[in-house]
Amino acid sequence: MHSGILLSLSWKNLRRHRRRSLGSVAVAVVSVLALCVLFGYVSANLHLTRDAFMRWGARGHLIIERPSSTLAQTLETGAKNPIDPAMQRKIDGILSTESSILAVARVLELSGMATTARVTTVFSGIGEDVDSVRKIKGQAYEFDVVAGRPLWMTPAPDDVVLGQGLAAVLGCDVPSAGFAPLRAGESPAKRSFSCPRDPLQLSVIAEGTSHPNVSYRRPAGVMDWGIREVNDRLVVLPLSAAQQLLDTRSVSAYHIMLRGDDDMSDTQQRLVTAFRRAGIDAQIFRWSDRASFYWQVRGILMTFFAFMLSVAIIVAFASLLNSSYMNFMHRKRELASLRCLGYTRRFLLALAALENAWLALIAGVSGVLAAIAVTALVRSAGWMWTPPGSSNAVPITVEWVPVVYVCSVAVLVLLAALAAIIPMRRILAVPIRVVLADK
Repeated sequence: MHSGILLSLSWKNLRRHRRRSLGSVAVAVVSVLALCVLFGYVSANLHLTRDAFMRWGARGHLIIERPSSTLAQTLETGAKNPIDPAMQRKIDGILSTESSILAVARVLELSGMATTARVTTVFSGIGEDVDSVRKIKGQAYEFDVVAGRPLWMTPAPDDVVLGQGLAAVLGCDVPSAGFAPLRAGESPAKRSFSCPRDPLQLSVIAEGTSHPNVSYRRPAGVMDWGIREVNDRLVVLPLSAAQQLLDTRSVSAYHIMLRGDDDMSDTQQRLVTAFRRAGIDAQIFRWSDRASFYWQVRGILMTFFAFMLSVAIIVAFASLLNSSYMNFMHRKRELASLRCLGYTRRFLLALAALENAWLALIAGVSGVLAAIAVTALVRSAGWMWTPPGSSNAVPITVEWVPVVYVCSVAVLVLLAALAAIIPMRRILAVPIRVVLADK
């Protein structure tokens, strides 16, 4: 019975005294709106950064490497021991039994000098299983050049893809456009580029013999990796061409793409166990173990969100507390009369908390609806921007975050209830006769 009276009376009181709380409602709506949109933006950026490593960088979920030292295990660019053909056969046999694996790409790192008739410069390259890398990248990232053709579209075995900066250094006429992942239903922009007729010579020191090896290649495409320092040195070529250039059959790493994110921990543990039984001296890392930049971005974004969350909670609570003091102090004679009629202090505390809870529920739902509208607007706008230190344009987007919508409303309701109880306890501590005698 008391529950029905509380609900009815609190709703009527809210409607009767709503003007005193309009300011608090506005503050609460803006707070919920800002937090929901901000967290959606943070979540979207973390998802994009994660895709930049897993898809765009073709690292997949798991990486198999042989770090050359304990220190190299903790460094993303640490020195690695090669994975020789015998070890590759063992690894391939184990990976072939894993149903959770979608694609496996072998990569070989190499560096040396890139030379034309006029220019000689340093390059840092990677040889890759072209078809497997394409599968890892997926539709949004598979067309990974800003001009020319990606490796999986080039018919010639001597084709290479150059970083945008390196291509410019070598005298190629390249577009200044940055790479952006394709949206659903979008077709890639195809741009042309031109390079000097002089052959591109790649020279390296062959593994095992320490003799210089030279290969002549033809630029087929220009890639924008997103980091200028990488663009200035990048050469991407098929794995077989890289192995021929280094005079080796070894590889530097395996990149493994799984069918689902939820399989990562279990698959990693199974592979670790299988490697140990087979005596394979290699380690299996998660993509995030080799993504220090991701953790830096995540730390910055989450710190900023935590700061904004703290500010929003303090401002919203202070506003609710102030309006509660004004509202209930103005009605202290009314509340004293209810006490005279036999209503307990517990009932009046619950009544005050429920009044504020109604208020917070209305404000929270309004804020969430406004956040949904803003999110839909941003997602449909197709805006892009280029972050500092990057050459890639990234989409400005906001993710749908239903859990945050619900939690923000729930937290606001709890804050409102607490803001009602604090002044109400002070009012109820005053004797009834004193309140009624006070004019």
